[in-house]
Amino acid sequence: MKHIFIPFILIFVLISCKNLFKDDEELSFEKTPNTSNKIRLDGYYFHDIKSEGTGVNIFYQNGTVFFSGRLESLESFENKIITGDVVGKSKSQWGLYLLNADTILTNGLALLSGTYHYTETFSKYLILNDTTILFKETKFSNGNIDSYNDTLHFKQFNPKPDSTNVFIK
Repeated sequence: MKHIFIPFILIFVLISCKNLFKDDEELSFEKTPNTSNKIRLDGYYFHDIKSEGTGVNIFYQNGTVFFSGRLESLESFENKIITGDVVGKSKSQWGLYLLNADTILTNGLALLSGTYHYTETFSKYLILNDTTILFKETKFSNGNIDSYNDTLHFKQFNPKPDSTNVFIK
């Protein structure tokens, strides 16, 4: 009797895990150069991440955006860049952006909890002025939406890390 249930259990397990090992999703946006002066490109924008650290977004002229993820401090981030440590090793740290009037739309990838593949994300920022933007929301390809009201401030910084990476074509 036990041997009859083993194939059914295996089929159930395989069906339950099918979404864990999907291929990574791809970005929908096409790389579009920023020809506007609505945001500054000679440094980075930073913000607090829910009292757990700092986050940095770097927008590039070629339409690429870098997302740092959670950082201990801006100083440690800057030191890594100055000393030549590689930043942006993860697929989730790179994306594309488009400007639409006073809105920045970003397209990136994220690893969601319980999965082993990258899922596509779309985020919305409002441009308050060329040195201040407001992070409003992120929509995930699975339908989930995370809302924010985080203010990002600009800091002039040179040199910026190179936007060339293996994740954005």
